[in-house]
Amino acid sequence: VWEVDPTGESPGEARPALGRWAHEAVAVDPDDEVLYLTEDDPGGKLYRFTPDAYPDLSAGRLEAAVVASDGSVTWTAVADPSGTTAPTRDQVPDATTFPGNEGIWYHDRTIVFTSKGDNRVHAIDLDAQRYSRLWDGSSTDPLSGVDNITVAAASGDVFVAEDGGNMEVVLVTPEGDVVPFVQVVEPGHEGSEITGPAFSPDGTR
Repeated sequence: VWEVDPTGESPGEARPALGRWAHEAVAVDPDDEVLYLTEDDPGGKLYRFTPDAYPDLSAGRLEAAVVASDGSVTWTAVADPSGTTAPTRDQVPDATTFPGNEGIWYHDRTIVFTSKGDNRVHAIDLDAQRYSRLWDGSSTDPLSGVDNITVAAASGDVFVAEDGGNMEVVLVTPEGDVVPFVQVVEPGHEGSEITGPAFSPDGTR
C-alpha cells in the first residue's frame, strides 16, 4: 500500500506495515482510527490495520477477520505482515475467505465490501461486530460481477459497479432493494468494466 498526497506536493510513501498481498482497496474508519483492506485473491481475507499512532501508517497491528456461524466477527493478529514466512492469508487458518475481494467503503459505523468470486456484497456493523450479506450472489439479476463500490452519505444507498454483468451501476438500498441505477448501452464496450464511482463533495452528483 502506498500513501500519497493528492496535491502532489510530497512524494508517495510505501506503507509495508499494512501488509504484503494482492491488495485491492482500503477504507479508512476515522472514528476508530483504523483501516480495512481487501485482498484480490481466490483465497482472499479481510484485514484490519490499527496504527500505533494514527494517522501515521508506518507501524501498527494487522489482523484478519474471523466470521462465526452466528455472524459475530472477531479479529486475529497476522504474525508476519510482510508475508516473508508465509502468505498473510495462510497465517490465520480460521480467517474467513472472501474470494476475490474487491471494493470496500466505510459509512456510518459500517464497512461494506464486495467479493467477485461469489458475486456477493458484504457488510460489517463495527459497533456490534456483526456480519451480514447485502447481496447473496445466488442470482446474476440485477447484479453480476461485483467490483468497486461507494455509498451515498445522505441516503446510505450502496452503489456497486459491475466488472462483467451488463455494464451497470446497481444500488443496494438500506431497505434491501437491489435495483439498476445506470447502464452503459453504447456498443463497443464489451469486455470493459465500470470502475471508480464517486460522489461530488456536496453529494448532488
